[in-house]
Amino acid sequence: MWQVETHDIHQNNEALHVTLVTCSPFPTMAAHHPKVAICNVTVFDGQQMRKGTTVAFENGLIVSDATDAETIIDAEDAFLVPGMIDCHAHVHGAEDLALMARHGVTTCLDMGTKDLKVLQDLRGGVGNCDVRSAGIPAMPAGSRHTSKPGFPRRLIVAEPADAKGFVADRISEGADYIKVMLEAEGPSQASVDAVVAEAHAQGRIVIAHATTSGTVEKAVTAGVDVITHVPQDKPLMEETVAKMKVARTVAVPTLVKMMATAAKDTTIDYAHSKASAVTMKHAGVLLLAGTDANKHASGIGEISYGDSMCRELELLVEAGLSPLEAIRSATDLAASYFGLQDRGAIEPRRRADLVLLSKNPLEDVSNMRSIQRVWCSGVAVELS
Repeated sequence: MWQVETHDIHQNNEALHVTLVTCSPFPTMAAHHPKVAICNVTVFDGQQMRKGTTVAFENGLIVSDATDAETIIDAEDAFLVPGMIDCHAHVHGAEDLALMARHGVTTCLDMGTKDLKVLQDLRGGVGNCDVRSAGIPAMPAGSRHTSKPGFPRRLIVAEPADAKGFVADRISEGADYIKVMLEAEGPSQASVDAVVAEAHAQGRIVIAHATTSGTVEKAVTAGVDVITHVPQDKPLMEETVAKMKVARTVAVPTLVKMMATAAKDTTIDYAHSKASAVTMKHAGVLLLAGTDANKHASGIGEISYGDSMCRELELLVEAGLSPLEAIRSATDLAASYFGLQDRGAIEPRRRADLVLLSKNPLEDVSNMRSIQRVWCSGVAVELS
């Protein structure tokens, strides 16, 4: 089943029309799922909590009419929020998605995999976290990845002329967006510029991995749409952040990842990462929640699936976001930016990606951990 979603993003003050093509082998809407009504619940509407509300869903979608619901859940004293979107993870299989779902993450944006077909086959799985992916990122010559014997030349962007073929290959494989790794070894500014230009010409947004102030500057100069991570060498300069604001560059700081790596590497100071997030927040740069959840072979950079998302929200609040802003960074704002307008909010015709909590997360974002139930596209998730 193919679904084509379109949305406008803004790059350098110009609208860029983006097409996200969704390929799902699962006929999720064909199967009948009985109508469920959650009654007397306090609902997060994107700005505040509304008490005494009824939310109904059927066949995977939220509906406006709760009449004839086959299942009625009395959720008095509970709080209903949209399922969260993790804007940076690395997924290897269904078990990773299941862990996310059990912690209220109902959509995950994979930021690099060599097995894109595996993730495409998992997309739309009943009762599990949904997934999008960049496929394999563009990598510079001479990095620790590309230096390995037998590494495919077509995945290396060593010069601007490589950009066109790289982007074409990722799109033909079904990548939802293009990612480029900015490291000490490269790619050069001209090569990054070429990747961004080609991806935009093909209607794809570009996400840059950047963990130093210099690579962030390179990403901003190239006009990437999203910068994932924040510098670990020194805080971002206000001038760089001002450029991000003007260009409407989005940041996914992955503070939980930055903190974890700093804890194991004495040459890295997490204070630089937090300071950069604080500066971006104060400047009005849009921050979205992402964890870099992964299974790192050495265990050094491993970030757990699912529960790390709540920790990321807590760290974003420590960096200056309100609980409301942190929750929105993982729900409607993330959905809107990445063209997932069918989810991220609790309203009719949206996917029934829902999380029922026992405590109010607007009072304390840590209450996002107080999960009672989770539904992915209207299907209850087994929490134990």
